[in-house]
Amino acid sequence: MPYSWSINNVAFAEVMHTSLAYWQAGRNDEAFKLLKSSVLDGMYLGGSPGNFGQVSFYDAARGECYRDFGDPIGVASRALIQGLYGIVPDLLNNRLLLRPGFPVEWPYASLETPDISFVYQQEGPSDVYRVSTRFDKPLTIELQCRARMDRVVTVTVNGKKTQWKQNETSVGYPCLLIEIPSAKTAEIKIEWAGRPVEAGLLQTGKAYKKGDVAKISFQSLTMEELYDPQNVFLKTRIPINPKEFVAVVTGAPGGRTAFARVRQGDLSWWLPIEIQVEEESKDAAAAFSKVVSAHCRPVNMDSLWNAPVTAIFKNEYLTPRSPYTTLQLPKQGIGEWCHPKTTAVIDDSGLRKKVRNQLFATPFGVNFRTPSEGNNIAFTSLWDNYPDSIRVPLTGSASHAYLLMAGSTNHMQCHIVNGIVKVHYTDGSCDSLELINPENWCPIEQDFFVDNVAFSIKAPRPYRVHLLSGLVSNNLEKDLTIKGVYGREIPGGAGVLLDMPLNPKKTLSHLTLETLSNDVVIGLMSITLQQ
Repeated sequence: MPYSWSINNVAFAEVMHTSLAYWQAGRNDEAFKLLKSSVLDGMYLGGSPGNFGQVSFYDAARGECYRDFGDPIGVASRALIQGLYGIVPDLLNNRLLLRPGFPVEWPYASLETPDISFVYQQEGPSDVYRVSTRFDKPLTIELQCRARMDRVVTVTVNGKKTQWKQNETSVGYPCLLIEIPSAKTAEIKIEWAGRPVEAGLLQTGKAYKKGDVAKISFQSLTMEELYDPQNVFLKTRIPINPKEFVAVVTGAPGGRTAFARVRQGDLSWWLPIEIQVEEESKDAAAAFSKVVSAHCRPVNMDSLWNAPVTAIFKNEYLTPRSPYTTLQLPKQGIGEWCHPKTTAVIDDSGLRKKVRNQLFATPFGVNFRTPSEGNNIAFTSLWDNYPDSIRVPLTGSASHAYLLMAGSTNHMQCHIVNGIVKVHYTDGSCDSLELINPENWCPIEQDFFVDNVAFSIKAPRPYRVHLLSGLVSNNLEKDLTIKGVYGREIPGGAGVLLDMPLNPKKTLSHLTLETLSNDVVIGLMSITLQQ
């Protein structure tokens, strides 16, 4: 967010490229679901039967469009040949890799191309692969196949018993490696015994908070080892129990994955353990719900203002930039490769007209110090036009810092920290407020499109100040009748109002604002402290 053409679209080529990536990572079931969904969507449910267009009718912004674009065809072909059937020629190294990715329940599959014939057949307890190549010279055929049962009785190639080994890095299911040197045709037969392999992901089915104890049963599997690259679990509390995993959750919030090496019968593999780590509970009070007007005092930061807010898109942001041809942001700090001359007119006349005695009053009872003319914002940026950070001296103590801010952000800065506000105390500690698009940091020139499906915000919409009228609202879409998905222009632009809780028991030292992301400009217009 914000929406931009070619960035957040349900494009068949991208969906199928993702399915191919899943196959390459060994996530066959997820890969097949995506490919099958794309085929049903585009070729059967779309307005041009039998065709892969560019964009699905599920797209929230455009719907089905560009049916004559051929870009999905090549990716669909790769997903089918290299993904579903797993045929990956490596002729420079005289090698043919076969790593079939079709669903384990398929009893039969075949494919014929000018270069190769490939047939898979389940025959009772056996899997049979028949391969014929039509390249100029014989190739070493390497078969990487998913184990169907947990014991291998025998493996034969063209009727002769052959050696096999296990893929020690296989994730999600056990995988056999069988190599046939210098062959144009091969019939590979694997005879299985034992029980069906329990493959896939191990999901706990619940969310944890930091400090919770996770208990995960492996049922018929036996755990041998744990690999925890994301530091999900507290290392000193993980005794290896072959049937039940018990550990203290210590990972950062979000979806997290660790890997258990498990064994069933003669085979072993890495089993992903997926858990959801929830955010630690915080004060759930709504922004500006604890305002006590009599205890609010605006901070004088007049000497730090380095521009009028209206200048944000009137500059030329030239450095630092790549010297080469790229799809970089246009020099005015707004736009993209399809619209290099895009701009937005920022008009703060309504805000300035409502200033009385250098104070702008809000409906919450918070007054912000801002001038009726001249510079009224301290911009920061990784562009050389402005400093990358500012420091504002503070005194006394406060329970809240109320901030009036404005600046830019783009889809490339979505869901990451654009900048950070820190309030430092005299004891050396500090409180921080991360500015994240779209949760609490917004593009000055437009309103976010939110449908809570493809476009969602995890927090309540922040309050904004409509610069052209002085209106304060957390629903400019309704108040200004903003419609559509793309280019949801706010006439004159809008700032952002933020409520930052502080520790009232500590003495304030100073506030810093620092820009952390490229291509954005982040400005502080005013601070009001509540004692």
